[in-house]
Amino acid sequence: MTNSLIQRYRTLGELLAELKARLGFVAQGPASSNNNPVMISFLQEAHEYVYDQLNPTPMRKKTVISLEQGSTLYDWHNDEEDENIDPGLVKSLWIIDGKERFPLSQGISETCREDETRSMPVRYDTLNGQIELWPVPDKAYGLLVEYIASRPRFVQSSDRPGVSDRLVLLYALVSAKSHFRHPDAQSVAALFASQLRRERVKQHENRRYFLNGRYRAEKTV
Repeated sequence: MTNSLIQRYRTLGELLAELKARLGFVAQGPASSNNNPVMISFLQEAHEYVYDQLNPTPMRKKTVISLEQGSTLYDWHNDEEDENIDPGLVKSLWIIDGKERFPLSQGISETCREDETRSMPVRYDTLNGQIELWPVPDKAYGLLVEYIASRPRFVQSSDRPGVSDRLVLLYALVSAKSHFRHPDAQSVAALFASQLRRERVKQHENRRYFLNGRYRAEKTV
């Protein structure tokens, strides 16, 4: 289940190209690629900083892992979005059998592990960083995993940030201009600070605040 907002953000590769253009490195031609590692590090640090500053609402996601007959171990991984799943942020697991789905209970005892019965799994656990199922699947099922996504990966060229790409670019630009001693670094820093404040205000629009068990919607004007 892909988040449509994140899909509108520019990728790491696109942000890298713009950052280099804003710094004037594109004019250097192929030689500008020598600066890619440091430029990428500026963008990654910017992503971490902006994400921590905004602390966006955790995103609830679902993915289906295809099970194989006779296999009990599977990676905690969302193949569709190519992201790892933190077992500590998993809300529930379900077995999908045709049009029906059945919840799994957490915890597998050593006694269960000694039982090699094959049928529809009813329990799960984490073993050596992988999903462990019991009993051993007797056929191909779907494993529905519902979880809370942590900060998205921002390493590959096609990765997208989990927060505003404009803010990520501006903060990276501030770092880069300061690093290369550009005279306008402070003016870009002021622009970034202004944009960050605006984004924080937007976050509070229409949020619900709970008071004594009752909530009210509060909109920042």
